Amino acid sequence: MKKVLELFDHKDAVDLCDNSKLVTRGSMFVALNRNAEQRKNHIEEAIVRGAKYIVLEGSESYCKTENDVMFFSVKNVRAELARIASYFFPSNFDNVAVVTGTNGKSSTVDILRQIWIASGIDVASIGTLGVVEKNGCKKLSHNMTSPDCLELHKILHTLCERKIRYIAMEATSQGIEQHRVDQIKFNVCAFTNFTQDHLDYHKTLENYWNAKLRLFKELASEQSVFVANSDDQYSEKIHNVADERKIKYIDYGYNSNYIRILKIIPNESQQWVDALFFRKKISFALPLCGVFQVYNAMCAATIAYITGLSIDNIVNCLQKLQPINGRLELVAQFGSSSIYIDYAHTPDALQNAISSLRNHKKSRIITVFGCGGNRDQQKRILMGKVAEKFSDIVIVTDDNPRDEDPAQIRKMILEGCQYAIEIGDRKSAIKSAIKMLSDGDTLLVAGKGHETYQVIGKESQEFDDKKIILDEVQK
Repeated sequence: MKKVLELFDHKDAVDLCDNSKLVTRGSMFVALNRNAEQRKNHIEEAIVRGAKYIVLEGSESYCKTENDVMFFSVKNVRAELARIASYFFPSNFDNVAVVTGTNGKSSTVDILRQIWIASGIDVASIGTLGVVEKNGCKKLSHNMTSPDCLELHKILHTLCERKIRYIAMEATSQGIEQHRVDQIKFNVCAFTNFTQDHLDYHKTLENYWNAKLRLFKELASEQSVFVANSDDQYSEKIHNVADERKIKYIDYGYNSNYIRILKIIPNESQQWVDALFFRKKISFALPLCGVFQVYNAMCAATIAYITGLSIDNIVNCLQKLQPINGRLELVAQFGSSSIYIDYAHTPDALQNAISSLRNHKKSRIITVFGCGGNRDQQKRILMGKVAEKFSDIVIVTDDNPRDEDPAQIRKMILEGCQYAIEIGDRKSAIKSAIKMLSDGDTLLVAGKGHETYQVIGKESQEFDDKKIILDEVQK
C-alpha cells in the first residue's frame, strides 16, 4: 500500500478521481465499481482521458505498468481510496467530533456547532443539513448524510485551509461500512441511539449495528473519547469496546454516571431541564420541543465539555439555541393552532416527534407522513401503527417514492393504520390537513423536514413542505 501513496510525490500525479468522467491527464483514477464489465469500461474511459495511475480491487495485490499506465490492485479499494485521499487532501483540526446513531445525529451536530460558534470558535458541521459554517450552508452533493470519501476529504481540506478549527460531523452506517469516514482523526465519537432502519441495505439489525460499531472498534484512535446515551441498551456494547481498548467513556441520560438528566418539564414552546453535569447541578430552559431534543442537547453539551468549554458557558449557550432546520420546527401559527415539520422517517423518530408534541400541546394532533421508496419496507407498517396510536388524525401521503409505485407504498403503511385518510399527492395532503385544524390543534408534517425536493422516479422535483405550509396559511 505504501507504494501507492509514494506516487503522490511524483510530479505527474496531478489529481485524484473516482469518477472516470472527471479524469484529466496525469490523474490517478480509483475504480470503485465492483461490476467487472462496468469497471472495465470506467478504466478504459479514464485511460483515454489521460489517467497515469489506476487503482482497482482484486483478489491479489500487484503493481504493473502497461502502455505507460501504472496499475495497482488492492484488496479493499474503498479503504485504499480513503488512505490516498487523506494524503492527497490533508487536513488538521484542533477537534473533530463525529456522531452516529439511528436518530438525532443532525440535531446533535447542529446544537454542538451552535455551542462552539457562540463560544467564539471557528467551526463547521458536515451532515444531512450540508456543510454549515457561521455564515452559511453549502448543500452536499447526492443528498447524502456522509459525503463520498473523496468529496469528504476535499471538504475537510478546504475547511482546514480556511482556518476552521473544530469540526462536528455525522456518520451513517453506510458511510462507516463503505469507508467514507476512514482516515480522519476523531477526538470524540458519540452515539445517540439505535432502532430499526436501513434494512434495505444491511438486511439484518445485526449487520446494521456492526456497521455503526466499526466507528468505535476500528476508526476511533486510542486518544478518542467515547460519548453514549446511557438509556439506550446498545450503549453497553460501546462501553465494552471502550474498556477493551482502554478508551475514556462518558455517558449521558437518566441512568448516566456522568451527565444525568433529573427532570424535564415541557411547556408551550420550550422545556425546563434539571441535570447533574459531573456532579454539578444545572438548570436551564431549552428552547426546543421534545424530550429527544434534551438527549441531543446533552450529547452535544458533553462533547463541548470534552473539547474544553466550561459547564457555565455550555448552559448559557443551550438557552440561546436557534431552531434546527426541519427538526420538530415550528413553521407557522394558524390562529391558536401550530404547524410543525420534522425529518422523522423511522418508527422511533415518528413516535418521539408525535409524543413530544403531545407533551407540549393539549388538543388534537394531526399527522401527515409517508415513507420513501427503495428503502426499508419493514418499517412502513410500523410507522403506520405509531402514527395511528399517537395521533388523533392521520393522513398517509407520498414521501420520496423513487422507483416504487407510490400507491403500493401507501398500501403497506395503511396496513398499520386502517383509520387513516389516504391522499397521495403530498401538497394536497398538507392543504387538507391545514383545513382540518381547529382551535388549539397541532399539525405535524413528517418525513422530509429540511428537504426542498421530492424524488419521483429518477428525478428530483422542487418540493418544500415549509413553503407549502406558509403559502397555504397566508391564504
